[in-house]
Amino acid sequence: MTTPTPINNTKKKPSVRSLAKVTGLSVATISRVLNKSDNVSDKTRTRVLSALQEHGYVMNSAARALATNRTRTIGAVVPTLSYSIFSRFLNAVEQHLAELGYALVVATSDGDLKAEAKRARELLDIGTEGLILSGAMHDPALISVMQEQNIPFICTSICDNNSDMPAIGYDNTMLAEKAINYLYSQGHQDICVVHGDVKNNDRTALRLQGVKRATKALSMTTSFLEGSLDVSGGVDAAKAFMGTQDKSSACLCLSDVLALGMIFEFSRNNIRVPDDISIMGFDDLDWAMHCHPALTTIALPTIIMGKKTAQAMVHYLDKNEPIKTLALDATIIERETVRRI
Repeated sequence: MTTPTPINNTKKKPSVRSLAKVTGLSVATISRVLNKSDNVSDKTRTRVLSALQEHGYVMNSAARALATNRTRTIGAVVPTLSYSIFSRFLNAVEQHLAELGYALVVATSDGDLKAEAKRARELLDIGTEGLILSGAMHDPALISVMQEQNIPFICTSICDNNSDMPAIGYDNTMLAEKAINYLYSQGHQDICVVHGDVKNNDRTALRLQGVKRATKALSMTTSFLEGSLDVSGGVDAAKAFMGTQDKSSACLCLSDVLALGMIFEFSRNNIRVPDDISIMGFDDLDWAMHCHPALTTIALPTIIMGKKTAQAMVHYLDKNEPIKTLALDATIIERETVRRI
């Protein structure tokens, strides 16, 4: 048997071929370990990794991409990074992708479909193997390109089993109905619904559909206020609410940031929550349990959605498993901002 040839560390960093020589393994086996293939025994993997550490091997990702025609990189386009719900989701995606040997590249669109399509094409141009998108409303040309070229993509924060686009998320219409039914169960029959712009935001549009469906079925009185989807929008909504003769006993905010703005403004005007007005949110952001009073809201499965999205994308790319639409559940978190009347 030929004795494996030692690597001379004084000359240059080892290549795949030199690692094969020093370990006595084939180039193919070394490549499988470097690409984190499942088709390698634990003993062989340990043997190769030990050699990597001993000889200071650093894998050049560009060289690997050329050799394998794989970048092991996934792209994600979200409306913004300013809201913690997107940051929390992307953090879960990135952590799980890293565990599976992939990297994440992120771009933002500011909620504009043309901008989203442009950023998505830029991500594809740099070699991302799949795309993660928010919602199901996208530029038709972008969807056609991805479908024609068999580029995997997943729509998130939404779930529609009747669509031909794979989605991992939740039924926004049903969750809004759940919120209305909860407020009704607490004795609230006059409700003001506060929401963001519905343009290019199908999640908000679907939540409004659920609100209207539920309030009609329960013969409830509703009013609507629209504003920017941030704390300032909630402040403005509270000012508008106080400037009208609205007799609503509760405000349902279709985003927690709107609810927080309303709490701030009501407090400044000595309007007590929930004694004078109840407020319910939608998201369960990190601070929702810590604001005063603690916010009653719907907890969206953001972290689970991130993990399931990453897993589905990698299983498609590595194992050719079809990406299936997955509906995730969400729960109402009762805290202090809604009172029974």
